Amino acid sequence: MNLDSDPISGQSAAASRPLLSITMPTKDRPHLLSRALASVDRAVGSEADRVELTVSDGSGDDASAQAVELFLAGWAGRHRYVHNRPPLPLVDNMNRAIELASGTWIMQLGDDDHMLPGAVGAMLEAIGSARPEEAVLLFGVDIVNADGVRTRTQHFRREQYLKPAQALERLLSKSSFVREPAVVVRRVALEREGLFDPSVGGATDTDMWVKLFARYGVRCFPTTTCAYTIHQAAATTGMWNPDVVASIGEIFDRAVATGVVPEARVRRWQADFLHQFILAGAYRRLRIRRRGEASQVLRLFELPEVRALGGSRKWWPVRVAFTAATAGVSSR
Repeated sequence: MNLDSDPISGQSAAASRPLLSITMPTKDRPHLLSRALASVDRAVGSEADRVELTVSDGSGDDASAQAVELFLAGWAGRHRYVHNRPPLPLVDNMNRAIELASGTWIMQLGDDDHMLPGAVGAMLEAIGSARPEEAVLLFGVDIVNADGVRTRTQHFRREQYLKPAQALERLLSKSSFVREPAVVVRRVALEREGLFDPSVGGATDTDMWVKLFARYGVRCFPTTTCAYTIHQAAATTGMWNPDVVASIGEIFDRAVATGVVPEARVRRWQADFLHQFILAGAYRRLRIRRRGEASQVLRLFELPEVRALGGSRKWWPVRVAFTAATAGVSSR
């Protein structure tokens, strides 16, 4: 495969275009940003001439800008940095980081996540092996806590290509199948399908994978490239609410509209997806002994749109256990 040409668009890329752009949206977290940037340097190693770094900063002060400036003093690759004034909303900031990128392939790294040493070499090797019609590559991730301590690894046992229908099934029946920093996408695929959609809020990444998987499928690699951070504070956020459930429903409606898979199958996946999503929210609260909040999350099962999907045989035993664990507790 000629890496200076694009088989999807049929257009030639400029000879000077970097092969991979690492895009980073950030806002008011200079300490985490510094850690993420340092990890990029370790991950790139000797491949800096083939890599570009872009940072879209929505911070209210100059602390993050100073962190970027300090990092760039020793960075050998290309870079673009913007400090957005006024700050952009979260999804717009994500998109701005991508818009700054010029690489043939693009990955996005959150400022609270980090890359593993040598990861870029593995990514570039995977890019080099991608077939002309393939546009989405997915790697494994280490799941870490806010202190960067690994709690588990989510990875693939072997390299495999999932066709669109297979890819959608894995994505839409398991809410944690894709962790964003583990995805590398052809630039022209993003240009064709569009960037992250602000209208679906916190579910915008799943919406993106639906669009890409439905057209291109996904090639999965057993290599672990990044660490994905799960914050304890997430247990007290408002992510688990009826509006998010409605957004998830819209994404499944869009999956149906692709026509890749019959609607009945998609709705079965939706039942599994929502069960895992709701139970994950309850688990985070039970783990820190907030049974009342866990009970409130479980009440999402009572929403008409969730009830209409029916139960999930896969997740029913967990639902029963969590319901028992919150029995008699006020959800207020």
